[in-house]
Amino acid sequence: MRAAETRDPPMDLDGFLAFLAERPDGERWELDDGVPLMNPQPTRRHDWIQTNILEALRQHWRVHASPWRPSGPSQVPVPGRASTVAPDVLVALDDGRDDLCITPAPLVVFEVLSPSDRPRRQAAKLAATTAVPSIASVVLVRQDRRAVTVHHRNPDGGLSAADCTDVLDLPEIGVTLTLDTIYDDTPLAR
Repeated sequence: MRAAETRDPPMDLDGFLAFLAERPDGERWELDDGVPLMNPQPTRRHDWIQTNILEALRQHWRVHASPWRPSGPSQVPVPGRASTVAPDVLVALDDGRDDLCITPAPLVVFEVLSPSDRPRRQAAKLAATTAVPSIASVVLVRQDRRAVTVHHRNPDGGLSAADCTDVLDLPEIGVTLTLDTIYDDTPLAR
């Protein structure tokens, strides 16, 4: 990631949203402690995995008339900080608003890990995501091998990790995804 510029004072959420409105389509940004950071362009494999997840969730949404709706990257404000996270896929209650570039209360978020997501960066993203109380599960999907880890919210507010071998179960939205679905039509398909 690279910073747009140093901010003094730090940018707030409203300033960040105005900044995003001026950026070209296709750029992906997050706000990190008041500084806008550009995410690197995803690989094709990243896009294929992201599309597989989004398509599976949309199919479930249509068939079951779910009260939630899946979408692909959207800004999620981190409460109490001048920060956002921008998960690759998220699921939120459908509030009927289609004119927003933020999703303040997602239920489940998916992050397709990029080669640039080193353990320290992953931990920082997970900590920021944990600070969003509406998020019941965070799903981390590897693109270098078939590996999915789901972090479910504990009663104490923290997250507990579980590796998924064949099936990803998300009871908070009533969805079960297989790793075959997630990795379909990629070099990691079986």
